[in-house]
Amino acid sequence: MDPVIITPDDVVEAVRRAPNWKSPGLDGLHHYWLKVFVVCHAVLARQFQEALDQKSPSLFTTGITHLVPKDQDTTDPSKYRPITCLPTIYKTLTSILSARISRHLNSNQVMSRAQNGCRGGGRGTKEPLLIDAVIGKVVKRNRRNLSAAWIDYKKAFDSVPHAWLKRVLELYKIDCTVRDFLGQCMGQWSTILCHLGERMTAAENHIKIRRGIFQGDCLSPIWFCLSLNPLSTLLEDSGRGFQLRRGGTKVTHLFYMDDLKLFASSRSHLMELLNITCDFSNSIRMELGTDKYAVLHVERGRVANSEGIDLSMPINIRTLFGAETYRYLGMSQNIGVDEAGMKQSV
Repeated sequence: MDPVIITPDDVVEAVRRAPNWKSPGLDGLHHYWLKVFVVCHAVLARQFQEALDQKSPSLFTTGITHLVPKDQDTTDPSKYRPITCLPTIYKTLTSILSARISRHLNSNQVMSRAQNGCRGGGRGTKEPLLIDAVIGKVVKRNRRNLSAAWIDYKKAFDSVPHAWLKRVLELYKIDCTVRDFLGQCMGQWSTILCHLGERMTAAENHIKIRRGIFQGDCLSPIWFCLSLNPLSTLLEDSGRGFQLRRGGTKVTHLFYMDDLKLFASSRSHLMELLNITCDFSNSIRMELGTDKYAVLHVERGRVANSEGIDLSMPINIRTLFGAETYRYLGMSQNIGVDEAGMKQSV
């Protein structure tokens, strides 16, 4: 990756893309003021470059984590959705770094096409759902065999080890200055809990973030997808997958952030893909959410009954039978999307 030199134009572009009044962090600064006071842009560019060169991020690596209840059970900590607001200055700098890293990844075609979570100009979940629907219709129409598995990581964003996050930047040749700066930031990440507008932890008692990605800025999704990108390479190099037509490309998997769906033409091939996924996850010390596993076997266009798959590990994946469905990217699925059920729920 080319060395990063931050210019006032970079600052202008970063603040232009940002929402005016998005909730700020400890600095209490809204992006609106950075847009209006254009005289600050040159100063910010110079200070950002100094922070990058001197690896001194200590002023803006603390967030405020607001605990939003998911339902009425407010006594259960797992029933809260944590939303972290980062300092606006930090988000502006990471926006600039994110744009440079994305340019490097795109120009070298680093990110797998199977990953739809952070692709610029993409259509979000629509593309993987359309590919999945096409595969389902081909299987039904041509009475093909298919084995598929849905896999989800447990607390994915919060469980990526920092050592792996650093390593993946080296693997994909991110600029060493940016790597060192982000490594210094990572060592100082911390947050303050806030519930119903009141801070639960004092400013001097920050909660250190020793594992997982600091959520709340535009660099976090790209960095997370980059950490799982080697898995896509391993799956694509396996030679397994489902082939839509003879001589065509094999579809081995679909990714949307950490939501993974595997495709294979037989049960044995699916077992190979599952073992690759488990081996990779164990290697980087990320835990798979076993309660969100599911497997589907289709023989000659119809769902086949079989027992759950045992991966010679303490994991037993449930198998879908008959009209059972699995919810993937917001859609209930079996062989393709359960359209009647989805219309009814809507």
